[in-house]
Order: sequence, then C-alpha cells, then structure tokens
Amino acid sequence: MANLKSRVERLEKEQQFRTWLGFERFLESLTVEQLEELSLHWRFPEVLPEPLPKGASRLDRLDRKTLLKLWEESERDTARIMDEMKGRSLDERRFHMDHQHWPEQACSTANCRKRRLDMEMKESPSAPASKYF
Repeated sequence: MANLKSRVERLEKEQQFRTWLGFERFLESLTVEQLEELSLHWRFPEVLPEPLPKGASRLDRLDRKTLLKLWEESERDTARIMDEMKGRSLDERRFHMDHQHWPEQACSTANCRKRRLDMEMKESPSAPASKYF
C-alpha cells in the first residue's frame, strides 16, 4: 500500500511540474500588453497565442535538473507570497501584484516591478515581453 501511495505522489508531483512548465512556456508566448492584462487584471487574451515551437522557449535549452530547481523555487515563492497575503486587504494584494512588494515598502528600481517596467518600456518599447517577467 505504501508503494502505491508513493507512486501516486510521484505522479502528482510530475503532473504539477509539467503544468508549471506548460504555463511558463505559455507566458513566454504573450506580448507585454497581454502579460500586463493577465498580471494586473487576470484577463487572458481573447485569442490565445500559438504555442511556442519546440526550442523557441528559453526553458527548452535547460536540462531537467535545472527546470526542477526553477519549479521548486517557483513553488517556494508562491507559498511564501500566499503566507504573506494572510490578513492583507484586497487593495494591498492588488498593490503587491502590480509592484511585487507590499505598500509599506518603498518603491525603488531594485524592488518594484512596476517602476522597472515603466522605466524599461520608456527606454525600449519594442523589447520582448520575456525580458520584463
């Protein structure tokens, strides 16, 4: 019975990893404007972009061990953020989604996604979306 349970857990973990990888590849296929809509308003594009061809994603050039490390880091970040969100108001959570830091922390180019994005978009409006996220 323990064998079956551990096998199911491994399969669930593999499925979670593949889901993460597919979503990361999907995000790379979006334009800057589509990423902004998704990150700020949780609106997906009406017409979804075609999936990136094999080899077109930066992730396609990484080995499985590196991808697993990235996934685990992403899982830890998600768990940390979910823990930090406990007790926060809707406005505070929206601010965090826009800026990637909490309102009580000062905005700077080092810690504020919104400030970095605004500055980089002014400098290079045609840069690929993956540069910003």
